[in-house]
Amino acid sequence: GVLWLSIVAELLYIILLVAGVILMSVEMYYCSTAIDGLKLNAFSALLTVLAGLLGMVAHMMYTTVFQMTVNLGPEDWRPHTWDYGWSYCLAWTSFACCMAAAVTTINKYTKTILEFKHKRQMLERSIRIEYKFPAQ
Repeated sequence: GVLWLSIVAELLYIILLVAGVILMSVEMYYCSTAIDGLKLNAFSALLTVLAGLLGMVAHMMYTTVFQMTVNLGPEDWRPHTWDYGWSYCLAWTSFACCMAAAVTTINKYTKTILEFKHKRQMLERSIRIEYKFPAQ
């Protein structure tokens, strides 16, 4: 049961990554305003975070199932020594890249929104100062 659960989680991981890539592509080529692009970019970053977490959980479940099978299997089938191998390192690298990309994108989104708010406040202040109406 856990093996199939980890396989389904790995497939969801791939689907979420593909959805994030599609959203980023849409943002690059088809967005008319900067705010819409930022929203799509932030949503794709959230999908990337979910994909990274789901991929790591799925890989750890698979590793646990493999380790339990090795420990509880027949004596002649068990390896005497084993390590995690390239797939374990690939999963950690993938997780690190997903998290780095998502954090960078969310930071960029937050920074841009704060800059827009600051510019808007400055513009409103300059308009109030420039066009001071006499008090009634």
